[in-house]
Amino acid sequence: MDKEREACEALLHVINECWKGLEAASAPYQFQIQLLRDIQLSTIDGHGIRVEELEQLLAATATTERKNLLAAWLIWLNELLACKKLELLGDIHCLVEYLLHRMKQFQELQPVELTFLATLLKAIPGTEIRHYWPRVASLKQPMSVEASWLLMICQDVILMELDVESDVDLLSLAEELADNLLQPQFEGRWLQSQAEEVPIQLTQTYQLLVKIISLRPNYAEQHASRLMGFILANLQYGSEQRLLPWRVQPAQQSHAHVQGDDEPASSSNNSKNNQGGRRTKARKMRSLTKQKAGQQVDNQVEATLTSPRDRLLLAGNLDYGCRTGDSEGFTPSETELANPEQRQVHHLQAKVRVAALQLLSALAKHLTRRQFYGYWHAIFPSDTERRDNLLSMAQLDGNPRCRAMALQVAAQLLYGSKMYLSQASAKGPSNYTPFAVSLASAVMCAYRNLSTILQREYVPPVLTQCLKCLAVLVQATPFEQLEMGFVYEFVPYVKKLAKHNDTPVAVSALLVMEMLVATPKLTQEMACAVGLATTRPVPTEEHHESELKEFCDSDEEEEIEAVEEDRLGEQMKTLGQPVLVPPIPRNSWLLRQVLRYLETSSTASPLRLECLQVIMAMATHFALLQLHLIRLSRVIASCLKDPSQDVRLYAARCLDTLGYQMARYCQDQQSSEQEQHLAFWLRLLPCIYAAYMNEASASLKCSLCDTLANMGSNSFDRLPRPQRNGLLAFLSGCSSDDAEERLVRSAALRALAVYVLHPSLRSDLVFIENAAESTLRLTDDTQLAVRIKAAWALGNISDALLVASVQTERISDDLLGRLITAATKACSDHDKVRANAVRSLGNLLQLLPPQAERESALIKLLDCVRNAGSAKVKWNACYALGNLVKNRALFTTPASCVQMANVLFPTLSQLIVQHGNFKVRINATAVLLQVEQRSDFGSHYTEVWRSLLAATERSNALDSYEEYNHRDALQQQLCLAMAHLLNLARSDDLPVCRSALVEHLDVVTSTWRRVAYRIIAEQAAPLFTCSSLLIKRMHSKPSTSLSGEQLSALTYISDALRLES
Repeated sequence: MDKEREACEALLHVINECWKGLEAASAPYQFQIQLLRDIQLSTIDGHGIRVEELEQLLAATATTERKNLLAAWLIWLNELLACKKLELLGDIHCLVEYLLHRMKQFQELQPVELTFLATLLKAIPGTEIRHYWPRVASLKQPMSVEASWLLMICQDVILMELDVESDVDLLSLAEELADNLLQPQFEGRWLQSQAEEVPIQLTQTYQLLVKIISLRPNYAEQHASRLMGFILANLQYGSEQRLLPWRVQPAQQSHAHVQGDDEPASSSNNSKNNQGGRRTKARKMRSLTKQKAGQQVDNQVEATLTSPRDRLLLAGNLDYGCRTGDSEGFTPSETELANPEQRQVHHLQAKVRVAALQLLSALAKHLTRRQFYGYWHAIFPSDTERRDNLLSMAQLDGNPRCRAMALQVAAQLLYGSKMYLSQASAKGPSNYTPFAVSLASAVMCAYRNLSTILQREYVPPVLTQCLKCLAVLVQATPFEQLEMGFVYEFVPYVKKLAKHNDTPVAVSALLVMEMLVATPKLTQEMACAVGLATTRPVPTEEHHESELKEFCDSDEEEEIEAVEEDRLGEQMKTLGQPVLVPPIPRNSWLLRQVLRYLETSSTASPLRLECLQVIMAMATHFALLQLHLIRLSRVIASCLKDPSQDVRLYAARCLDTLGYQMARYCQDQQSSEQEQHLAFWLRLLPCIYAAYMNEASASLKCSLCDTLANMGSNSFDRLPRPQRNGLLAFLSGCSSDDAEERLVRSAALRALAVYVLHPSLRSDLVFIENAAESTLRLTDDTQLAVRIKAAWALGNISDALLVASVQTERISDDLLGRLITAATKACSDHDKVRANAVRSLGNLLQLLPPQAERESALIKLLDCVRNAGSAKVKWNACYALGNLVKNRALFTTPASCVQMANVLFPTLSQLIVQHGNFKVRINATAVLLQVEQRSDFGSHYTEVWRSLLAATERSNALDSYEEYNHRDALQQQLCLAMAHLLNLARSDDLPVCRSALVEHLDVVTSTWRRVAYRIIAEQAAPLFTCSSLLIKRMHSKPSTSLSGEQLSALTYISDALRLES
């Protein structure tokens, strides 16, 4: 019998009981029976029932003061509407208004009325129920647990239909609703209640709060302490006595989060120019805040636990207890497995904990970093005995879904915390515990909890999430500031899991090691853990000996490895290449495991991808790979032929990284190692060509071209002539192939632009001209990425042309004019294009192009200095101008000199004083040092002098802390520029210089002295000799040429700037 029929019979029984002993023909009884029959007939013939009749029925029933009768009618009508057997004719809003009026009149909310109200609200279109929000949201939480839950369902139905933009006024009531939800929880209204609806009510409360703070983020910021306490109070719900929520007070030491703290340090300018702006970057974890909390984990857990393999595991391994399945903290006995009610209770309790984690995830998304770090001590405490935190929940919770989600949320919170955790330090005073030491203890506690989970956990999805959380923590940990030993605790477990037969677990374990190897500063224990050679002796204390043995492969693995090395050596002999294959050290387990996976054809594609990324991370410590280039070339060659396109792409990127690091490592190495690098490239060049020809993906072709660009000048110059010519012909063909995609052509062009600066080609004018022609064909492309690479190539080609113009003949004026025209046009493009266009334009203008092209290009270059928005564009433009003004041909005629001075010096004066970027100010000041004659300044000498003085005073006012590192360099450049201008000064300039110096005397003289005594003697010479040379030069003129005012100014300036040698 279905619920609707049961409700109908219950209603009929109540009607009969109400009129029992009365006349059957009484009007109220007949009205009730007749309406019941009419509704039953309407469900059969589908005609429906009018809303007015139902409203009349409910009003009449309510006046009988028989509450059970009204409840019976509402239950039956609700079942009819829920199963869509009854159609309401007329305006449903009448029934909603009746129910809301009744709730307001009697104050105490009844569950049956709320259930019927929720059903009616779901039947009304979303745009028509918004006006009910103020009345429903303002209803106070009832005393009944069931009524409270049902009221929240009604509120949730309406809240989901509100629009963030159009319903701003209505959404303001959501904050009042959140207060109404939290207040009974903090009062402990249902803390001791044993009602079955308590977990359902708690889950609905959390879910409704998640929606409220997503619509009203300000509420999360204002009430974070209450929300955090409500979350922590129920993280252990069901496993121990319930806790009364409390306000979590934020710590006073929460620091501001600086954006971009995970960015790697920039490489030098020379490295950028030679390698296309290449930087050595550590891989960043994908932002975990973008994942839907719990969704992916739930699907993964359910899929894993319902597979036949895991069902067998659950049935045959009960000793695993709560670590193997969805058992709620106990080993399931036959009685408990046969009791579905008990399992349902545990399931509802787990939903409460999941909902609390979802609220914590949403809260972290809407809090600022500074505010969130104030609650770090509550989420990640330094005491392992505390259980009201994420990692303790991940360790002790009986439900694998809860454990996995707790680890996922922990990873989300740890992501981006590198700047905050950089304050942790294990060293501190003994008389009190500073914040840095407490933070270090919290980090160590997190590592201990995660290590314990790795030791005890058996469910693969939970292990995967634990390893991902550990990887995020490793990436953010300042290892050099913490005590040694904790790396030895978790690496042995990660090593075992790297050989797990579940692919996601093995991939996540290798991800942990990738993040560990990619750490810029490896400590001694980290180097030992991954098999790196260290300059310091390895500690041999007793408590470390067992850990160090864990990092070495077993004897059986050593035998397998020896067989593999012998087989590889035999293969090399059959190919006519008798090369000795050095064995991998026994403690280099990570490299050995990665190579085993890559050399096994049955390895899954995700695992092969992660192995390639581990090798990319190892490449930053190239000494670990130097002796194993033969095996590396073999596995990369096989990966370039892999059926999976992703594997081929990552193999190309891995080779790109290896080539880049190899080129850096090769610069200071012996010729024998350089020969090994050359052999590495000779083995892989045919594989690269074949992979390019057989590939349809543009991204892979671009990566292969980038790989060739990073070969390095040492290896390239050592290539035999046939292979070198073949390589140049291959790249030239790729860059000129009109049938190829433009991105691929631009990548090949970038490789050619790298080669033009190699010693063997920088004086080859024919090759440079061919590269220039290829560049001109791509400078006007519609894709921005293509134009960026073409502009960078144009900058390298212009550098090579300057070198070639000194050593050999010049290029043709026609080609030079077209290059200048292209660079001039690129100066009006995107900032990333302009940054390289101004560099190339400054170089090309030094080659004395035709007058008309030279003037238009010079105007465009000055325009970039004056109007460009990007600091990098202005920096490069100033650098180009500094090289350009060295060319005296620009100042040959008075007209050209005046024209250039009228634009150049006012622009530089403004940049020197007002620009916020100190590097731009430094390069703008450097241009002044290249001006050789006083006449070049014209009438702008005084303006430039005043700007230098003002800039010196402003250099002490830091608008951004990031500019602090450049302040000394800026002040040094300003002082040298002032000395340079005084050496060029005429006698009539002295009075004006003195009057301007008086205004800034204290700042200028103190800065002058500090700079002179700080920098090295060779650089400080102009400052020490400035005063004496100025007096000597002025007195060498006839005495009648200096007036009294000029002599007074000369004496004042020389005394102010005189230094004791």
